[in-house]
Amino acid sequence: MHKNLKDNFFVGIQFLLFGLFFLQPDLGYNLPEIIKYPGLLIFLNGGLVSLISMIQLNRNLTAFPTPKENAFLYTGGIYSLARHPIYTGVILIFLGLTFYSLSVYKFLITSGLVILFYFKSEYEEEQLKKKYKEYEEYKKKTGRFFPKLKSK
Repeated sequence: MHKNLKDNFFVGIQFLLFGLFFLQPDLGYNLPEIIKYPGLLIFLNGGLVSLISMIQLNRNLTAFPTPKENAFLYTGGIYSLARHPIYTGVILIFLGLTFYSLSVYKFLITSGLVILFYFKSEYEEEQLKKKYKEYEEYKKKTGRFFPKLKSK
């Protein structure tokens, strides 16, 4: 088990939300039918983003927000577009499944996951700044979950 209490808290809540997502309570409301099949495309894109991100991180990969002791800052590939592409991929996977199932309940859980990933990434970035002096510069030019829009 990871030693840092905050790390364990974030990962614990994350897996709790993952588990809750697959419950099937009927809230009596459904999302509009028009989003069902675009949800499959969102799901597939999320899976691709997650897979590429994990492959590129390789041995640096950890579920915890605190980087591994022997890790290095990877800023190439998909990480040149977003600082947290694994979170992006997971959000897209869950959003796609939500749209496909037309479930308001799953939408609420996915919204909670987005909020969790925001705060988890905030904490993670504090840890990354402590470990890597070049992180602040990387953060300035790279979006959190999606590429930064360039201003003219």
